[in-house]
Amino acid sequence: MALGEPNSKKMALYLLKFFPSILLLLVYNYSRTTHALLQNQRPCCSVNTSGTTFKNNLHSLLMSITTSAQSNGGYFNDTVDTSTDQIYGLGMCYASANLTTCNNCLSTVASKITSDCPDSKNAGTWLESGPCVIRYSNENFFGVANTTSYYIYSSENYTDDHVLFGNARNALFNTLIAKINVSVNMVGTGQESVNGIDKLYGLLQCTRDLNHQECYKCLSSLISDLQPPSLLAYTVGLRYFGFSCYVNYEMFPISITLQGVTSGTSPAPENAGPVTEPGTGSKKSKTIVIVAVVGSVATLLIIISICIWFQRKWSLSGGIKLFFKELQDVAASEFLIYNFTTIRNATNNFSDKNKLGMGGFGPVFKGRLPNGQEIAVKRLSTSSTQGATEFKTEVELLVRLRHNNLVQLLGCCISKDERMLCYEYLPNRSLDKILFGSDDIKCKELEWSRRYRIIKGTCRGLHYLHEESPLKIVHRDFKASNILLDRDMNPKIADFGLARLFDRDQTQTVTAHLAGTFGYIAPECSMRGSFSAKSDTYSFGILVLEIVTGRKNSSFPGSIHMSGLINHVWKNWNEGKMLELKDPTLNKECIEEITKCIHIALLCLQMNPSNRPNMETVANMLNSSSIASLTPLPPPRFIWGADVSMFEDDENSITNLSGWETVSTVVGDKTEENSLISL
Repeated sequence: MALGEPNSKKMALYLLKFFPSILLLLVYNYSRTTHALLQNQRPCCSVNTSGTTFKNNLHSLLMSITTSAQSNGGYFNDTVDTSTDQIYGLGMCYASANLTTCNNCLSTVASKITSDCPDSKNAGTWLESGPCVIRYSNENFFGVANTTSYYIYSSENYTDDHVLFGNARNALFNTLIAKINVSVNMVGTGQESVNGIDKLYGLLQCTRDLNHQECYKCLSSLISDLQPPSLLAYTVGLRYFGFSCYVNYEMFPISITLQGVTSGTSPAPENAGPVTEPGTGSKKSKTIVIVAVVGSVATLLIIISICIWFQRKWSLSGGIKLFFKELQDVAASEFLIYNFTTIRNATNNFSDKNKLGMGGFGPVFKGRLPNGQEIAVKRLSTSSTQGATEFKTEVELLVRLRHNNLVQLLGCCISKDERMLCYEYLPNRSLDKILFGSDDIKCKELEWSRRYRIIKGTCRGLHYLHEESPLKIVHRDFKASNILLDRDMNPKIADFGLARLFDRDQTQTVTAHLAGTFGYIAPECSMRGSFSAKSDTYSFGILVLEIVTGRKNSSFPGSIHMSGLINHVWKNWNEGKMLELKDPTLNKECIEEITKCIHIALLCLQMNPSNRPNMETVANMLNSSSIASLTPLPPPRFIWGADVSMFEDDENSITNLSGWETVSTVVGDKTEENSLISL
């Protein structure tokens, strides 16, 4: 094979090479005469852990379920409620179980679930082919159908006439669903003629916490899995166990004893089993082999296509599944891994009414958890090619960072192709929306005292990242749209997708990828890819000038290519025209502090990084009454084509930018509209 041939082609050829072996394996798997088990999730245990109080509550709940279900027709749900360790649970026996079998099953499952999921706050389980289910959670799931976890126990026999059998089975399902719609105990049983001789018997059942609409939703989800081309569509007997509903059909009568409902069915013989027509064994075997071979060939082609797709998808996702396993190991009480259903319900199925904005990562939604807590959910766009890396970076960093001026990451959600980050909800959104809004909004929301508090708060946040956090971090995309404001207008730094870790004794590094936002990127980054904590200092200087003047850096003509705002400020600074620099909405009384902030900003904007103060020094200057002894040098006039002699004391040479690949870059105000909540 030629060197450099795409990996996807190599993978496809590799699979084709072993086609005969794979085909034989699939044929064996499809035609074997043991019970078919699909998505065996017994038990389903969550990764979030529980404490002693929760375990005591769980023990009490399971005891209530196993004892109370006996006198309640095989069903019981309850809530053990405390301020921090509330727990919801239910247990249900299927209508085909008698009282003794039901009691034994619930007791066994209660014991099994505590031993198999000793530290889980969410769990549920069945017994293999057993007639009951138990489920519990620290979140209220009553009344909402769960269609994500299930277990299938199928017959070993297949039907000869797929069409005739399929029509009879679908007619039976429709009849039973209609019965459930008028049933108090959410049970439907009945029978349907298959060919005028044989009959198909069925039982459909939902947990009684559901209404009829949710019950129909659950049953429809399970029944859709039993339709062609699935091989399950051709089995003559099947039990489909779900957390919220149950589907059972057989070629023999199903005894209904627990609920006291007969619905025309008669008790099954003591040793009843699937009925097989005489003289049809060989035909069934041939049918199984034909279906298996055809299905195997089709499956193999699908596998090859999927492998090619996943090979590309995996490279884009950065091994997100492996990362999810790592997250499970670090998840703690202050960082949670949410399930997809919880987030979907919290955001009203990601309703447009709950949409806060769009960023490069994807849309952001407001949500409310069952405990009433408001959250902001950043959902990775499925079309994003860079979000997976940013997702990993943000979680790896924020899970270990805690500071009043950093946005708090509450948890994340990884489910199939879904990746979401869940943050504390900050109702005043991002600084740029107010700072660059109308004068009326600025006068009302951003008087000078608040602006000064925002400057100090963001300074403290950057100082924490650079020096005081467990990790030394350079943000690399520090700007007004990445400063979020809480209810009291306190600033919190957000969006760590481009952040980079440094060793404690490391001062700078070089990258071949230009990352950040034009207008905020320090000259050494744009000219040769060298960045350090002093690069964030430069971005902080731009932000301070924007806060003082109330104008975007990108609002000056040609500012994408040269520092328009900096040159404007430097000119008026030298001429002593401070009143012309301040935002017109601000009072003259604050001119002394405004002058000090401009002075500090110009010190942060020095061309040579070594001449810029670190953030600790900036914090001291903001809290000092005078900094007159520190005189700023002229700032860079141009981002591109700057006087490189100003870097003479730097050992690294200037890198030619002509061949650079620019990624994760936002130009000017191209994404200003899309940065409403750029978490």
